[in-house]
Amino acid sequence: MINRMLSYSFLFICTLLSSSELYGQDKKNELFAQLRKRYGNMNSLEAKFIGVEPISGITGNLKAMRSGKYMIELSDRKIICDGHTVWNYHPTRKNVTINEIKSRPSSSLDIVLFNFLYNYQPKEVLDYSIGNITHHGLELIPKNGKSTLGIKSLTIYVKKGSAEIRRIAAIDGNQKQVWDLESIKINGGFTDANFNFIPPKDIEVIDLR
Repeated sequence: MINRMLSYSFLFICTLLSSSELYGQDKKNELFAQLRKRYGNMNSLEAKFIGVEPISGITGNLKAMRSGKYMIELSDRKIICDGHTVWNYHPTRKNVTINEIKSRPSSSLDIVLFNFLYNYQPKEVLDYSIGNITHHGLELIPKNGKSTLGIKSLTIYVKKGSAEIRRIAAIDGNQKQVWDLESIKINGGFTDANFNFIPPKDIEVIDLR
């Protein structure tokens, strides 16, 4: 009798564990499907972000296109790229530095947003509290164990009951980068003029091309 009770107890525990694992599998796949539905056809984006790690408190606005064009507005500068040339404009210093684009960190926010759905797959989803609000944190790992972005792990945080991205954490080598997104808009209909820069008068031009 005791052995039979132990066997039933063991089977019950195994069933609970199996059900919990299946629920976790369903939950992560469902959340990933929601993200794919919302952001899968994203060709341009506009986001208001706050840096959390490694340097906190940096705020800015990002406009970007999948083609590689982008504009980042920070408190002290504006960085514009038309896909070939980068302008780093400092209004207070009254100068602009011009460079040819060679390469960018794979963990740049726009590159991560444009590529995570295609190069990564869901590993697990856990609940986190951010600002006393519950968020789902979906951890993603490279497909087939190979990272085309050089990022070992991504965690996408969405507010519970929503598919809107509120935080992104990327582990690039031994460094962790985290951004909070106050807002994100997709497919805003930018034109090439948004990603071109003509220096104002009386501005020093430092051309490093």
